[in-house]
Amino acid sequence: MEIRTNRIRDAQQGPRVIPPPDRPRHARRRNAQKLGKGPIAGRRFRSTLKVLGKIGAFLLMAACLLSIFVYAYTSERFKLRNVTFYGCREVNPKRLERIIRQDFPPNILRIDLRLLKERLEKETWVQKVEIRRVLPSDLVIYVQERLPSVILELQGELMIADKDGWMLDKYEPRYGKLDMPVFKGLLGENAEHYRMYQEENTARIRQALNMLSDIDSGCSSYTRNISEVDLSDRNNLKILLVDDTAEIYLGERDYKKRFCTLMSNLNQYQELKDQYTEIPSVDMRFDGQIVYRLGRAKVEDPEKAGN
Repeated sequence: MEIRTNRIRDAQQGPRVIPPPDRPRHARRRNAQKLGKGPIAGRRFRSTLKVLGKIGAFLLMAACLLSIFVYAYTSERFKLRNVTFYGCREVNPKRLERIIRQDFPPNILRIDLRLLKERLEKETWVQKVEIRRVLPSDLVIYVQERLPSVILELQGELMIADKDGWMLDKYEPRYGKLDMPVFKGLLGENAEHYRMYQEENTARIRQALNMLSDIDSGCSSYTRNISEVDLSDRNNLKILLVDDTAEIYLGERDYKKRFCTLMSNLNQYQELKDQYTEIPSVDMRFDGQIVYRLGRAKVEDPEKAGN
C-alpha cells in the first residue's frame, strides 16, 4: 500500500516564498507621489531662480539708467553755457540767444530741438536753422537768412520782402538797388496787417514773379521797362511802364505774348499819346488787338482852346 503526500513536490519546487502583506491603497499612492515629486520640484525651483535673476538684473539696469537720467537732467555739468551762431548778417544773434535762454530749459538735454527750430524760424529774417548739441554744455546754430527780392508798397511806404512775400523791413539804401518793379495791391494797411493775410499775399507775389519770369524769357531787357505791378486783381495783373502813367492790362495768362505785342506797337502807342491828353489804360487781353482807353484830344491851336 502506497501513501502519497505533497511534501516531495513541495521540496522539489524549492522554498516557499511568502509575499509581504498588502498595504492599503492610500499608502501606496502617497509613496508613489513622493517618489515622483522630487525632480519636478527641483526643476520648478531652478526656473523660479532664473526668472528672479532676470527680474533682478532688469531692475538693477533700470535703476542704473534712472540714476544716469536723473544725473544728466539735474547736473550743472549739462547746463547751457555757450550758444554759437553762424550765418547771421541781418539777424541779431544776441536776440536769438535771449529767446533760447528765456523760453527754453537751462539744461541742454531738456531742450526740444524741434520746438527750438520752429521758434527761431518765426523770426523775421530767419528762413531756416540747423541746431547741433555739443555736449556737455554748448549749442551750435546755423542760420539761413531770407534774401530781399522784391519791393512792396503799403500805404505809400516802401517795404522789402523775400521771394515768398515774407516782409522783412522798410526799404533803405543800405539794402542796395533791387532791379525789380514795385509791387502794389497787396492786402494789409501796415506790416502787422500784411502778415495777417500772409498766405494770400504770398500767392499774389508769386504770381507776379511768375509773370515777370515769363516776360523775361522772351527778352531779358523787357522787364526793365516795367516800373510797377498792380496785384489787386489776380485775374487781371496790371503794370506801369517806366515814365508812363497808363495801366496796361495783362490778364492772368500769356504774359510774354501780350507784352511782346505791346512792345512791338510802341510807335502806335506813342502817336496816340501825342494826340491825346492822357491814355488811362491799355488792354492787352484780347487776342490780335490792343484796346486803348483814350482821354481828351489835345488842342493844338491856343485860340481854339480859349473858345
